[in-house]
Order: sequence, then C-alpha cells, then structure tokens
Amino acid sequence: MTSSWVQKVVRPKFLKTVVERLAFKMATKGDKILSVFDFDETLIDCDSDDWILKLCPGGQVPEWMWEKHRQRHYMEFLEHFLQYLHDNGVTPKHTLEFMAEAPYTDGMEDVLKFIGKNRDKFDCVIASGANTLFIEATLKARGLEHAVNRIDSNHGHVDDKGRIHVWAYHKHVCTICSADICKGALLSEYVKEQAQKGVTYTKVVYVGDGRNDFCPCKGLGCSDVVMPRKGYKLLERIEALTPENRLKAKVVPWEQGSDVLAVLESFL
Repeated sequence: MTSSWVQKVVRPKFLKTVVERLAFKMATKGDKILSVFDFDETLIDCDSDDWILKLCPGGQVPEWMWEKHRQRHYMEFLEHFLQYLHDNGVTPKHTLEFMAEAPYTDGMEDVLKFIGKNRDKFDCVIASGANTLFIEATLKARGLEHAVNRIDSNHGHVDDKGRIHVWAYHKHVCTICSADICKGALLSEYVKEQAQKGVTYTKVVYVGDGRNDFCPCKGLGCSDVVMPRKGYKLLERIEALTPENRLKAKVVPWEQGSDVLAVLESFL
C-alpha cells in the first residue's frame, strides 16, 4: 500500500524535477562568449603585407608592382609579389617562417592563451583581410592554433610547384569593407551556423583597429563589446558618429593585450 502510494505520488513529482533540471542544462549548455579578432595591427603589431615585403630580394619592391597597391587591389599586388619571390628562389617554407616572426602586439599572446584555457566559456574567430597561410603560420609558431575556432580571411595555398598563391575571399561585398572580404557578413553567418549547432552567444567581443572592422561592429547589440585600438582608424570612425548613429555595443578602447584580457576575464 505504502509502496503504491510512493510510486503514484512521490515518483512522478521527483521525475518531473529531474526532467526540468535536464531541460535547463540543455537550454544553457550552449551559451558562450564569442571573441572576434582582427589580425593586422591587432593580434600582430604590424601589417602582414608590409612585413612580408622585407623578404624582397635587394630590399626594394620593383616599381611596376606598386600600381595594384595604389589602386587598393591588395590581393592582386600580393599575388604578383609572391610570384616575384618564387622567381627569385624564395621558397614557401622560408616565406612562412619569416611571416611567423612577425611581432605579436604586447599581451595578445596571453589573451589567446587565456581563451585556449577557457574553451568551455569562449569561442574565438579571427576575421582578417590578410590570408589564411600567414595567419596560421604565426599561430602555429607560438602554439596558439588551439585557441582559435575559425579563421575567416582571404585564401592562401601552396601549389605542387612550390609557389604560394593568394586570392580574395570575395564572397560578399559591402560599401564599408574592402573589396576582398566583408567581415560583417562573415560574423553574421558564423553566429547563425553556430546557433544551428546548438551554440548561442550571450555576448560578442570584437577587437580591431581598422576601417573594415566598423562593418561587423555596426551589427552588434547592447550586450556586446567593441574594442577599438587607440590611435587607429576604427576608434576615429566610432568617435565621429553622431549620437543618433552611435553603436549599440559598449565601446572599450584598448592599447595592449592586457586591456583586452581584463575585459574577457571580467566575464568569468
């Protein structure tokens, strides 16, 4: 009699509590913070295209190459330059090893190490107008590749003749970003893809420096954080906004990696 009463009254109530707890865990287990980083002048303390020019035989880029650069056709310029290196005996191995020596911005290695140690709380994306080969080279040289979920950048490839090729991502074009890549569209796509996998982001922290970082920042909400580098174009553009056009996200300027680290640590 007692056993039957327990089975009919107590057990269903207990099971309901368990189900409710499991449902809550399932609903929240995918909640994370998304950190997004530009590469040139943000993760590294230089422009990768300028850095690689130091490899030029004779120390000076031929004048005939500069026209593409002046026209802001950076991928075409870099493709010509990499062909020039190949023709002068500079191997892909030498090129990427040299790229790996590009200096990281003070404190940024610590930021990526922190993210790598807290992968249960953070996802990390690099959104850059550089190229995947250069970015991967710098990450692997420092053992930081495990901290990054995805690299959205222009394409890079080494062919079977030992020649590096680069070409524009150019999946999207907007009036704010460069012709090569639209960071705003890529960020939006990534968030949607993750949501389909059950991962939702309670907050996005965007860290950048240049004009083409403004596009993704425009789409962020009031719970998100935009971190423009002090003394660079992104901050200038944000500060020039009128009150009615200001960003919804909180704006926190940074000078070095420790500033970014402090913001990420505050969310734990």
